[in-house]
Amino acid sequence: MKNLLILGAGGHGRVVAETARAMRDTEGNPVYDKIDFLDDLKPGAVGKINDLPVFKKEYQDAFPAVGVYQKRLELYSRAKRFGFTVPVLIHPEAYVSPSATIGEGTVILPKAVVHTEATIGKVCILSIGSLTDHDCVLEDGVHLDCGAIIKGSRIPEGERIPCGIAIENQKEMRKG
Repeated sequence: MKNLLILGAGGHGRVVAETARAMRDTEGNPVYDKIDFLDDLKPGAVGKINDLPVFKKEYQDAFPAVGVYQKRLELYSRAKRFGFTVPVLIHPEAYVSPSATIGEGTVILPKAVVHTEATIGKVCILSIGSLTDHDCVLEDGVHLDCGAIIKGSRIPEGERIPCGIAIENQKEMRKG
């Protein structure tokens, strides 16, 4: 039995939950038997974020599911500190090359593509229809919004690439 605790029950948290529910093991069984939320404000969550250590016996995995990078990183660190596994969540309708490297706490949503030898850092969000071409590097916390395209580039930590933007042959972007 494998259970997942999602840290954040807002819009992004609900997207993460749908991705986790869609995932299957090699035999076609759901990866998670139980999926619940911790959230300080949303009704229906099983507890608040500070309750995280209390849930360790019941949930093996915890996933930081908030849109703001610094908060996502903080939740990731807290989950690791309390001994949770922070998985990579990949929707079955995404394509991830077997030679790509994906960091913990990253979610890859439907129709996203991560191509040959791309490197994706931890706690990244690769939204619907985003494309990360071969050999690209997305550092920790990068958020590719819907339809963003990255080709021949390195995207620095914490950057958010807006919907439909294409970035080509940039080894580093400026923040702000």
